[in-house]
Amino acid sequence: MSKNRKKENTSRFLGNFTFRDGESVVGEVQLKGSDTLLKLHSDQPLNVTDVSCINGVAYSGEALTLIDCNSPGMGHISSRSKGTQYHAKVFPHYVTVGQFHLNQDQPSIKTIEFTTTDIATLFYDFDAFGSVIDASSIIDAALQEPRQTRLIETGPLPLVQYFTGKDCIAEVHTEIGTISVHHRPSSSIGDPTGVFIKNHIVVSIRPNEPVHFDDAIERMYATANFLSVAAGRAQGVDHVRIITTDIVDDIPQSLSVHPSYRWKAFDKTELHEPHPGDVPLDPILRPAEFSMVLSDWVRRHDSWRIARSRYLGCLRKANSYDPDRLVAAANMFDILPGDAVPLNTELTEDLAATRDDCVAMFRKHPVGIERNAALSALGRLGHPSLPKKVKHRVAVVESKLGDKFVDLQFVASVAIKCRNFFVHGNSGDIQYDSVEPLIPFLTDALEFIFATSDFIDAGWDAQHWNSRAHSWGHSFSRFRSEYEMGLAELRRATGSS
Repeated sequence: MSKNRKKENTSRFLGNFTFRDGESVVGEVQLKGSDTLLKLHSDQPLNVTDVSCINGVAYSGEALTLIDCNSPGMGHISSRSKGTQYHAKVFPHYVTVGQFHLNQDQPSIKTIEFTTTDIATLFYDFDAFGSVIDASSIIDAALQEPRQTRLIETGPLPLVQYFTGKDCIAEVHTEIGTISVHHRPSSSIGDPTGVFIKNHIVVSIRPNEPVHFDDAIERMYATANFLSVAAGRAQGVDHVRIITTDIVDDIPQSLSVHPSYRWKAFDKTELHEPHPGDVPLDPILRPAEFSMVLSDWVRRHDSWRIARSRYLGCLRKANSYDPDRLVAAANMFDILPGDAVPLNTELTEDLAATRDDCVAMFRKHPVGIERNAALSALGRLGHPSLPKKVKHRVAVVESKLGDKFVDLQFVASVAIKCRNFFVHGNSGDIQYDSVEPLIPFLTDALEFIFATSDFIDAGWDAQHWNSRAHSWGHSFSRFRSEYEMGLAELRRATGSS
């Protein structure tokens, strides 16, 4: 193991857990990524197979709620001295920790907060914090209050650090609620060892009305999906917290949330680390554009969700390319909603009649693979094919970036032919062996077309982004820098002029 690798934090809670008819048993919760587990021990049989939610109170006082639980069942150990002792392992999908138990059946979540891997880069509020190196002109004003009680001398090189106090970086009203991003600074008073101001940035989603726990989690992951596209790599999600409708002493009560299958940052290479100058959206300098893109992207998420999740799966593979990733990148276009692809073609009366006659004849044959395949093909007449869907999305990109990505339709068509080779064993008029070394380039092309066309539909000013110089700090900019060379190699490999 590398010396620089950080150990994953592990939390453990010992306490009593109520899971059936108010019966309390001793248990232990271990929180460690996907290894989250509840271990129960009792001298009475444990019926845990039909329990979805378990409440517990740790010996340290925290209230624990284990949500969406699964268990393989109960085991036991018998001995003469202790009799029969029962035990069970329970896997919860989520655990909440705080001063009270969460009732997941009630719409009690007012806000959900979280952080992501590259949140500080995506919301690069550079001027919020800083240092005044030559602070001679302001040090006396800064010391005016403490000097009322004691003598404080200044030297020739005073230093003042500051936070502007503007904590809200961005706020966007969307269909899933108000999505806002905030600074959460912490600081020390100062002593002979020094003084500090540290900050972390959180994303907050506040639905218009309180929602159920599952709904709040779904909204969080939808937003994290958007942030992954904006960052150019899949985001890890951490420090999840929910604020509920419960209020004690005028203070809204909150719970920390520990997902068992939390989103992790798989791509941790410095090469793929996003750079503020390369990311496609700038919520600091271009807030109106950011708000428009985020709002529209969220509005369409229900119908785009499955396709976008496939894109996120591709991003998680980072710099690893294989045929499965190319197939997945192509199939994203096949599951787009109807309003994102060409309209169905109206068949002529003669052609429709011929289709219906063929369907009737094939239905007379016994059910079988060939008969079903023919009926399926006939059923797709008039519906856009995968090549047509991809061509339609390429046209969206070319409307804004055509000058930079010449012959993008050609690149996409070769990528689809490679996909057909992997799926059907037929690569059309290209020799797969010739283009095989370019599979990473072709995969990147399909992913680029999918994500950029999605952003363009949402109002992204791709021409402004393209007018600026970029390095390799985003998947979009990396593909842009490699496109000309990749296109030249693809032309040579296919014998195209």
